[in-house]
Amino acid sequence: MTVEFFQIDDTASIRMVFQRLCRAGGDITLKVEGRDWTFPIFEEVEGRILAGITAAERAKWNMNVGDHYPMTVFDRGRKFQGTVEVADFGRLEGSDCVHLEQPRMLKGRDYRGLSDFVPERPLTAVFTSPAMDFCDARIRALGQDGLLLPLYGTGAVKDGQLKLDTPTTLELNLDLDNRFVLKAVCDTLEEGAAGIRFTEKHDAPVLKAYRLWLNDARVAQDRKDRELFQSRGVRAERGKGEAVKAGPTLQVLSDRDPLVLVIGEPPFSARMAEAVGRKFGVAGLDFARGEVRPLVKPLGVEGADWGRVKLVVVHQRLRSMSGMELAGKLIKDEGCPVPVLVAGPEEDAPLKRNRALGLGAVDFLPVEPFRILAVIQALDQTLRMFYPS
Repeated sequence: MTVEFFQIDDTASIRMVFQRLCRAGGDITLKVEGRDWTFPIFEEVEGRILAGITAAERAKWNMNVGDHYPMTVFDRGRKFQGTVEVADFGRLEGSDCVHLEQPRMLKGRDYRGLSDFVPERPLTAVFTSPAMDFCDARIRALGQDGLLLPLYGTGAVKDGQLKLDTPTTLELNLDLDNRFVLKAVCDTLEEGAAGIRFTEKHDAPVLKAYRLWLNDARVAQDRKDRELFQSRGVRAERGKGEAVKAGPTLQVLSDRDPLVLVIGEPPFSARMAEAVGRKFGVAGLDFARGEVRPLVKPLGVEGADWGRVKLVVVHQRLRSMSGMELAGKLIKDEGCPVPVLVAGPEEDAPLKRNRALGLGAVDFLPVEPFRILAVIQALDQTLRMFYPS
């Protein structure tokens, strides 16, 4: 299949992409000194993007106003690339940030007829494998002539379930009133997606009904996008509302040694304790602002001695700042002597791992989806590495 691309060069449409990313707590990836680094998007304001890049990182890369960087973002499952220019430096609600001029053009992969509509809510498909087994996968995109299924991440197609040029039968349950069964063929397996193309001659009436549904869905989504568009811009939820004003809370969820300090919102800390609490101690810190060390004194942390804490896991998304930023401050500003892992969704894990390592963390730990055995293994390996006895 020939690789083709489409372009978005309308200013309002480009702004809508970044405003959606702000609302979703999304990230932007910049290629700096030949490597990809991922940063949280704090705000989109009148065509500028405020990204959470620290002063230390700017100094390390000698980043100056007027510099240009290739960028990548993922919006509704689609990968977009472009170029941004550094416009200014500043701070937003206590966090360092860089003002980037929005790209004049976004370029994305064009899967002809397979990605006309990217659903906002999860939709799944059931398809038949070459062995005629029934398999489930999350729908990445829907098109007039077929659809895309992910090859990696949550709800991905597993090895061997689809083969090129092999027929399959699809069952699409798109909502309560619309269920479609269509014949198709696997058209492509590349760039992280399986392209499934309908064989129209066998299913003309069903295909017509499906396309009517798809057109209505696209019109409704476009209307919603235009209604949500804010000419003055959109700020991400980080650092907003009463929740941020509330003080941090520390709770020992599993009282045993070695003790792992989990910095994140209470549901994540509780999930960690439930999953690993039989093997490791778990203390959860619902972080708000300030230094971490004074908040965990009840665990024996005093100065350079971190007491019972043998490992710190920082979730990528916190109430008041990026978990990446907090991990960097914890390591460099507070001199944390114990290993630090950054945790978050597994999408773009290699890029997140690069940034975590660049900040001084030991590794990036994928926790969405949450695979208990993999999490236990990562914690165990890290502790063995730093405490071999």
